[in-house]
Amino acid sequence: MLAAFAVLAVGTIVFESETSAPAAVGEGAYQWRFVEWGTGERPQTQVTLLEGGKSHTIGTYDGSCAVMDDDYLEYEVSKVVCWFAGGGHEVGVFEEPGQVVVRVGEVDEGASGIQGFRGNFTLVKRLK
Repeated sequence: MLAAFAVLAVGTIVFESETSAPAAVGEGAYQWRFVEWGTGERPQTQVTLLEGGKSHTIGTYDGSCAVMDDDYLEYEVSKVVCWFAGGGHEVGVFEEPGQVVVRVGEVDEGASGIQGFRGNFTLVKRLK
């Protein structure tokens, strides 16, 4: 009975999120759409990139996500950071020579006396 209720509750949350079509955020050629669910112990957010009239589902990440407009890496032109419990993921659009790609890397806040981490970027999708 409890398992059926949990499935029904998750289905309802996802259904409501899909039908309410969250607004795109960000400026310029790349905009982002977030669908959040699971507001309990481990909230999650589905990240979609809107580019050139196309919609690209990038992935689902722990925590909440926000568009960031500073501290870009080389070739990075748009990014979001998804954050939960001291760490998360950075999703970035990179306009590299001869190609445009989406890469996802790890981020964490560090600790007292230890600098935070930002790295291990891997290719998720080729746009051009």
